[in-house]
Amino acid sequence: MINTNITIVGLGITSKLAALTLAANNRKVMIIGDENSKNQFSNLVTFFSLSSINFLKELNLEDVINQSSSINEISCGKLENLIEDHKFQIHFKDKNNELGRVISNKILNEKLDVKINENKNINISRNINIQNCQFSKEKNILILESGEKIKTKLLIITEKKTNLLDQNFKNNLIKKDLKQTSLVLDVKSKTKNHAYQIFTEKGAIAYLPINENLASVIWSLDNSSDELDYSQEDILKEINKFYKEIIYCDEVLNMQKYKLQFEYAKKTFLQSIVLIGDAAHSIHPIAGQGLNLSIKDIVELKNQIDKFNYLGYPLGNSLSLSEYANLRFSDTTLYSFSTIYLDEIFKSRNYLLNKVSNFGIRSIEKNKIIKDLIIQSATGQSN
Repeated sequence: MINTNITIVGLGITSKLAALTLAANNRKVMIIGDENSKNQFSNLVTFFSLSSINFLKELNLEDVINQSSSINEISCGKLENLIEDHKFQIHFKDKNNELGRVISNKILNEKLDVKINENKNINISRNINIQNCQFSKEKNILILESGEKIKTKLLIITEKKTNLLDQNFKNNLIKKDLKQTSLVLDVKSKTKNHAYQIFTEKGAIAYLPINENLASVIWSLDNSSDELDYSQEDILKEINKFYKEIIYCDEVLNMQKYKLQFEYAKKTFLQSIVLIGDAAHSIHPIAGQGLNLSIKDIVELKNQIDKFNYLGYPLGNSLSLSEYANLRFSDTTLYSFSTIYLDEIFKSRNYLLNKVSNFGIRSIEKNKIIKDLIIQSATGQSN
């Protein structure tokens, strides 16, 4: 039997960040998972808030940050309003001259692997399938398909594709079929550290500069959209026909498609098992907050583990996990559900909803206090 303090199920970025964070104080951490079930977005780019950037710095990941693109401005609004520089748009520009950074998931993942291999307190085992789990208040025993067993004080689940969720968290997920596919493009485009969130009747478009000549375009389209069957050349023509005044693209270098799903866990812990990341919340990409929420999960989990350890409680005690769940509830609930309704409101052709959305945008743009609060929330500086 293998003995470890913490076992993390999942091989994605969230698992690796959690392992490096929780391996402090000489805790033994084991990462296990199936290589075939890794997060489908591992080769894309992600917007990191300023608090998430500071988190990466604490893990000595400056090399990754140095290869990222700074975002100094973000404009949000409906297509026609952005083109006309209309009053019905929101323009964010932080006084610190940086709202966040765009980081390559591939570069981050590779650097995390290096860090994990250098850390004597972390072991990673790939291509492992878990058959069953026996748990109590103070320990979990994972039974693998090979028959081998892992004894762990705290079990962290970060991914959705594991039978541990079906076995221990039955009927725990709120699911919604978004009936959308995300079309992700790497494009040649002259960028100016300016990101856009464009709302169209066909779906939201995010434009994220990667460097001065390269950007990522994420277009969330209804599954019935003709554009999903377009070639790279046709997509380029489509973008430049309708959006060239905002995000003119010279060439589409790569194109990928991903089905969008919404899943929200009503309960995020059970005795000494805790859910973080995608296992707890899988949200619409409209706000670009998915991985930032996961990082907040990791930080809060570490805070509660350290606090209750100082008070003399054993690792994996339910009091610390209950406190973690309570403190993360409002933030994850707000972001999870607001992304769905934002997308539906801005896509709608309903006259009243259009009036409401325009009024809301105009009110936010004119109110410095509200804008500052939104910036603080989006950049992770609200606490």
